[in-house]
Amino acid sequence: MICEGLRILLVEDDEGSRRMVARFLEDSGFSVTAVPDAEEAERILARDAHAVVIADYKLPGKDGIELIRGIRSHPGAPPCILITAHGDVESAVAAMRAGAFHFLEKPVSPERLEEVVRQACDRERMAIEIERLRRQLDEKYGFENLLGISKPMREVFEKVKLIAPTNSTVLIEGESGTGKELVARAIHHSSGRRDAPFVPVNCAALPESLVESELFGHERGAFTGALAVKKGYFEVAEGGTVFIDEVGEVPQGIQPKLLRALENRVIIRIGSTREIPVDVRIVAATNRSLERAVRDGAFREDLYYRLAVLKIDLPPLRDRKGDIPILAAAFIREIAAEHGRRVRDITPEALATLDAYPWPGNVRELRNVIESVIVLSMKEIIELEDLPLYIRQGKPPSFVPASQAPPAPPADRSLAEVEKETILRTLEACGGNRTKAAQILGIGVRTIQRKLSEYGIR
Repeated sequence: MICEGLRILLVEDDEGSRRMVARFLEDSGFSVTAVPDAEEAERILARDAHAVVIADYKLPGKDGIELIRGIRSHPGAPPCILITAHGDVESAVAAMRAGAFHFLEKPVSPERLEEVVRQACDRERMAIEIERLRRQLDEKYGFENLLGISKPMREVFEKVKLIAPTNSTVLIEGESGTGKELVARAIHHSSGRRDAPFVPVNCAALPESLVESELFGHERGAFTGALAVKKGYFEVAEGGTVFIDEVGEVPQGIQPKLLRALENRVIIRIGSTREIPVDVRIVAATNRSLERAVRDGAFREDLYYRLAVLKIDLPPLRDRKGDIPILAAAFIREIAAEHGRRVRDITPEALATLDAYPWPGNVRELRNVIESVIVLSMKEIIELEDLPLYIRQGKPPSFVPASQAPPAPPADRSLAEVEKETILRTLEACGGNRTKAAQILGIGVRTIQRKLSEYGIR
């Protein structure tokens, strides 16, 4: 980044050194304010903003570490560089704990000083730019927790901006962890329904027998255990938005009722014949292709077209070049505050490693990795060695070892037999985890549940 013209505050009690360093920095294109002690530096900072502070450790009155600690205790404080005596390791450690961006040992090489100052300037500029982009997105789109400057995400923002004011049904497609619910919430909060409820329902997390009751409600005595009248999500969200996540997992027997609710804006509770008008907007999401499910006969074609009036395709994180630094910075700030940690930054090497990793778990995986690093570290800056080994190696973990993968089927087996063995072996390799097995096989959790029922397996 270009740092020329930025103001540097130099705190050095030795007049000769002060003049020499100030002259060098000015020749390098910086604007320099040079003072002899901490008290004068604090008076100047109270009056004028500076991009970087360079302070000698040994100063009259307050030393450099005390000065830096006081500066860094204020919000929006500039990065600070401490200059220490050669070999003074304790001072260096104390400086980093006080919040110093870097420390340099005497005698300081002019070239090294300029390099560190420029790094500090670039880091400060990046923090300012991230905050500016966050404000710009919030002001322009009203999108809370949605960040991105890449071309695919800008296209998503533009779509949401156009879609939000309407009442049309929306289908969001994207891999797991890409932020489909965040987009759904952005649509709701940017619409005229923002003051009414936003009600999310994850169909993959509901037992098949409860999906209809959760969506449409039931009357007292409608079935064993129905001890009272229960409103479904459609009624609870009156005037607002129902977000149906993993809509591809809606059981086929309930799909006609969902289609009727979308087309006629009425629902019927289980155990009743009375139609109840509802005023809700539907935003649905799926991590698998509904078009393929329609072709396979697992999803109604008419329901698909009713849901996909407006479609948003969310890009995977690997296709969002330029977004990882912004997301990482936002997660560091959020998670550090949540867990009471002092982590405030990440080194360029660690950031480059995050940028190179393919992120099969997308934004959710990135956030989880950063949270793990922050919780397990007492450092203020995340370094390359703090990242998990598989991230540093750029190799996502394999959830199903090759030794446990389903073998190739014999040629004389029927398709049904091959299908059954493949499903059962994959489930066994995943320790019975149906969600992981479904992801590996490229089918829905409901499909696995239905197949197990056909096989007579609980």
